[in-house]
Amino acid sequence: MAATTGEPVVVAGEEPDSVREVSARTKGLLISVPVLVGLGFLLGYPAVIALAVAPLLLVAMALFMVGRRPGGNLRRAIEPSQLTRGETATALITSVNNRVTPTGVVEALDSIGGQPVDVLIPPVPPRREVTVSYRFVPLRRGELHLGPVTLERRDPWGLFVRRATASAELTVLVHPRVLPVEVALAGNRIGQEGGTADRDVLGSNQFHTLREYVIGDELRQIHWRSSARVGKLMVKQLVDNPLPRALVVLDNDIRSYRRPLDFEEAVDAAASIGSAIVQAGLPVSLRTTGEDAGVEVLRVEDLTRLLDALALSDPRELRVSPPALRQVLLATRSTSFFLVTGPNTGLIPSAIAALGLVGEGTIVRMGQEGGVSRPRRGLVFRDVMRCDDLATPGQP
Repeated sequence: MAATTGEPVVVAGEEPDSVREVSARTKGLLISVPVLVGLGFLLGYPAVIALAVAPLLLVAMALFMVGRRPGGNLRRAIEPSQLTRGETATALITSVNNRVTPTGVVEALDSIGGQPVDVLIPPVPPRREVTVSYRFVPLRRGELHLGPVTLERRDPWGLFVRRATASAELTVLVHPRVLPVEVALAGNRIGQEGGTADRDVLGSNQFHTLREYVIGDELRQIHWRSSARVGKLMVKQLVDNPLPRALVVLDNDIRSYRRPLDFEEAVDAAASIGSAIVQAGLPVSLRTTGEDAGVEVLRVEDLTRLLDALALSDPRELRVSPPALRQVLLATRSTSFFLVTGPNTGLIPSAIAALGLVGEGTIVRMGQEGGVSRPRRGLVFRDVMRCDDLATPGQP
C-alpha cells in the first residue's frame, strides 16, 4: 500500500454566495393573480377577487422559507490523505454554523472527477457543526479534482430554489497500486553483496591486490607482513566497489501495449518493484521512455517521490526514440535494471545490449501470458496479464 499520513487533507470554504431561482410554477401562480382579479370584476364575484390573494400568500411563504442562504461555512477533508488507485477513500463535508439560529436541511451536490454525488446535510444547531461523509473509489491515477459543492434549499411546493456554490474545492494525487512482488523480481540478487543506500552514498573501498610501494603512497596502506616476506615495501591497492543500485524503466509508449488497461497495470508493476527495492534498503532510480523527469530514491522516507512521478506519467505515442538503456545505466550508475513494458515493445535489443554493464536484467511484459523465461544468461522475462500476477504467493 502506498505510504500515507494519518492526518486527512482538509480544505476550508468561505460563506457561499447564493442565487435564487424562480420555477415555472411560481410564474404561473403570479400570472393567475391578475387573471382572477379581472374575472372577479368582470363577473361581479368578490369571492374570485379574494381567491387571488391565495397565490400571493403561497409565493410569499415559499420566498420566506428559502430566504436564508443554504447551509453555513463548508470544510471538506479526504481520508486517507494519500489516495491509491482502486482503494476505497472517504470524503467528509463539514457544515459549520456560526449563526445564532439553526440551519435547515440542505441538499448538496458534490463532484468527484466530474461525476456528481448527491449529499444530504442535516440541520446544524447554532454554533455547532455537522459532518457527513460518503465513500468513493478512485479508478484512475493522477490528479483527482473534488468539488465545488453546490448547496440547494427548496420550499415544499417547489416554487423557489436557492443555490449556493461553496468554495470548498480540492485536488489530490492518486498513486498507483503497490503490491508485494516476488523477492527475486524486486532485487534479491541485487542485494547479495550487502550494503544499504546510506553506505552507497559514502562509497566502499575494497581490497584488490598488493603492489610495490611508490613515493606518495600512504604509509598506513603498507602491508608489513608481505613486505618482510619479499624484502621490499608492499602496499594494499584498494578499488571502489560500487554497491547495488537498481534502475526501473517504465515504457510509456502506448504502442507497446495492446490495451490502455495494460499500461495502468504496468505502472502498478513499476511502483511495486521500486517500492520493494527501497524497502529492502537499496537505492533505486526511476526513468520513463517519455520526457518525464527521472527520480532517484535512496530511503523509504522518499518513496512518495517515486509514486508521485508514476502517478503523473501518462501513455503517449513517442515521436523520438528513447535513450539507449546502456546510456541510462551509465548515467544512473545502476548495477541491475527492470524494464516494465508491453508485448509490442521495441526495447528488447536495447536491453540485451545493456547486459554487459549489469549482472542481471529483468523485463516485465504486461498484457500477455507466459510466466518466467530466461532466453539468455543474465536476462529474465516475466510475461503476465496483470500486476497481481507478480505478487508474492500468500500475500494480499
